[in-house]
Amino acid sequence: MNNIRPDDLCEKFAEILGAAPSIINGVCTATRSRTNIHPVVLGRRADSFMFVPQAFSFENLDENGKALCLGETVLLQEEANPFMARLREEGIIVTALHNHWLFENPRLMYMHFESLDEPLSFARKVRSALKVLTTRNIGGSRRNQRTSDRRGEELCEEFNRVLDGSMHTFEGGACIVMKSRTNIMPRVLGRRGTSFLLIPQMFAFESLSSDGRALCSGETVILQEEINPFIDELLKHDIIVTGFHNHWLFEDPRLMYIHFVKIEKPIRFAKEVKDALEVLTTKKVSFDTK
Repeated sequence: MNNIRPDDLCEKFAEILGAAPSIINGVCTATRSRTNIHPVVLGRRADSFMFVPQAFSFENLDENGKALCLGETVLLQEEANPFMARLREEGIIVTALHNHWLFENPRLMYMHFESLDEPLSFARKVRSALKVLTTRNIGGSRRNQRTSDRRGEELCEEFNRVLDGSMHTFEGGACIVMKSRTNIMPRVLGRRGTSFLLIPQMFAFESLSSDGRALCSGETVILQEEINPFIDELLKHDIIVTGFHNHWLFEDPRLMYIHFVKIEKPIRFAKEVKDALEVLTTKKVSFDTK
């Protein structure tokens, strides 16, 4: 998963959205966390990007300057329909609305959306829609006990090694490991897509307590036929499956996404997840693979 300096268009795209630009898989990706929402999951604070994401991307510019544009954001339940209405007023296709997690407070929903549009036009439309979301703080300010940054960084390095991550970060007591499932090569709305939003694998731990256990979470893109074998492997390790569903529409092959959590020692969780991932195919799967 390459990460090179964004070009001017990518930087402007991210600037409009108030997000940080990066190039992942050769695709302009702009990310930010919705830092006014402070959820608790399984009794642990869950402030990482895994739980409060806002992410946007564009790729495959054509001769008319239009690209495959994707977006997603965490939402409160009461924000879902106002935000959906604003996206539709802008002509953006709403592709999914659902939970990603269980046992969270407040209840978190996630909306995914797509369009073939000029990237800066898409960014402005999404920025306009985002204005309906509250900016007040939601959730308590209590912080969990956590390990020292040095110990956490070392643990994050090992967590990343076990999961064969392409990139990882440790910030604010949260470790995020990211990679792309590049053997899956979909088309969306007729365009080839390699955006991290389409083919993600992401794993995290945070809220590490003195007993060495943390809130551990994960998600992966998954093919339909892989879902139940993968669930079987997760359940063998007492990992809680919290959701599986589509994120997008008009894609080929059909892409599904599965989310899972456990309160566990991070390295043990990483090894359990790595074991479960062995059931997923490594053969190339593309829009013309039947």
